[in-house]
Amino acid sequence: MTTVERALRLAGENPGGPVPCPVCAAGVKGANLERHLAKVHGGTAGADESRWGGPERIGSRWLLGLALVVAAAAAGFTVSSGKQDDRVVLGAIGVLAVAMIVWAAVAWGVPLFPGRLRVDGRGAVLRHSLGLGRRRLRPVDRVVLGSAWEGRPSAVSGHDASYESVDVRVGTYLQLCAGRRRITVHCRNAGVVRTTWAGWEQGRKRKRLDITLDAAEFVALQLALWELGVLAARAAGGGDGDRP
Repeated sequence: MTTVERALRLAGENPGGPVPCPVCAAGVKGANLERHLAKVHGGTAGADESRWGGPERIGSRWLLGLALVVAAAAAGFTVSSGKQDDRVVLGAIGVLAVAMIVWAAVAWGVPLFPGRLRVDGRGAVLRHSLGLGRRRLRPVDRVVLGSAWEGRPSAVSGHDASYESVDVRVGTYLQLCAGRRRITVHCRNAGVVRTTWAGWEQGRKRKRLDITLDAAEFVALQLALWELGVLAARAAGGGDGDRP
């Protein structure tokens, strides 16, 4: 089933309630969705959606961890050998410095690592670290919704050339949960996710995000979770909040 077909099915079941447009993520009354698609988006048919792609952040954390291991190994080699090899020391410092720069850039939202997310009846899989790593969840049993934040560099005023980090809100996240395992999906423009769905739990502010999707793919994820029964459509006039 395509994302548009899922959205139209939701609109048919909930004509008086809010439905996210599968193309632009705008909130549309269910009874008006088909007309909105035809008028604004030319009646686009959409694609079969259970996989989505976007920049992920796990790869940078793995890279930093590997660099720390290399630095620790270099320090251990220097201590055990009783002599200092400048090439080993400088190499370890260089690897660690590059890893920290990459980690910080990704933490500030630079899309350096492409990721792929799949959600279906078997569960969820996030491919990360340039395709070398996978995080698997068995069938998703609950969803947590909250605000996403990033640390951004901010120049200190005056003659001091140093920098400090300032936390800024950068959208919304949906955290897919299966037991103790998690995949945190971020979107910078989440649209009407809070007013469209029931069945989610309110989460805390988070900076540790796993993958970022654009607005249309974030809607496609929501519709897939609805089809799986993890999220429920909120009736017309339903208020914002978590599980009723």
